Amino acid sequence: MEILKPITMFSFKQIRALHKWPGILFLFPAFLISITAILLALDGVLHMDGVKINVPIMSSGKYAENEIKAVVASTDRQFAGSKNGLYILEAGEVKSVPELAGSDVRSLLLVNDTLYIASKQGLWRLVGNTIVQLNDKDVFHVSRTPNNQLLVGAGKSGVLLFDRNGAEIWDNQLVKEFSAKLAGSKQKQPQTLHKLVMDLHTGEAIVGKTLMPFWIAFSGIQLLLLTLTGCWFVLRKKPGVKKLKL
Repeated sequence: MEILKPITMFSFKQIRALHKWPGILFLFPAFLISITAILLALDGVLHMDGVKINVPIMSSGKYAENEIKAVVASTDRQFAGSKNGLYILEAGEVKSVPELAGSDVRSLLLVNDTLYIASKQGLWRLVGNTIVQLNDKDVFHVSRTPNNQLLVGAGKSGVLLFDRNGAEIWDNQLVKEFSAKLAGSKQKQPQTLHKLVMDLHTGEAIVGKTLMPFWIAFSGIQLLLLTLTGCWFVLRKKPGVKKLKL
């Protein structure tokens, strides 16, 4: 009984206020969390990385750090691919390529005077100062085959083959054999506490990887409904009006 004494120092009304006001203050963060959870769950459909925006409160005075992921050099120019785009060092000056600003450049392949760029926003080709997007697939690495074709690692899309102009080569025996052997050599992912926490957080440990986006969207919708109904309960009470107790 001694343990309950500190609790009884507060009245029921005070405890209810302590319970209510944090909920009211959390309505706006909860609204943002619910909306962004739904958008992230639908990112595979929306492709938000490809949507450029200009929000002053986000971009003003802020610059992304250069996390270098790939470098190549020609006789007169050096190229560096980073999470923030492609940089060219020429005649002592560093220039960025506007078309790849904010793109995650992961791999570079230099063939004579032609630079092939693998990025999250697709496969690109740079000749001189002219840059062209060859395709819009999520590309992690690009290399050259003995036949001067482009062998591309495209993440979940597997291994792809392109000609020098970026046209995808279908029904290729090399790609078929490569993909078949890779599909049959899956490795078990090591379990760690970090992965367990992340899987519980995203819902993958509960519903699996396939249904995870739906789980996140469902959780976001549920939180959104709680937020909206919470706002309604707060706004419906008129200040200064008390209900008559019988």
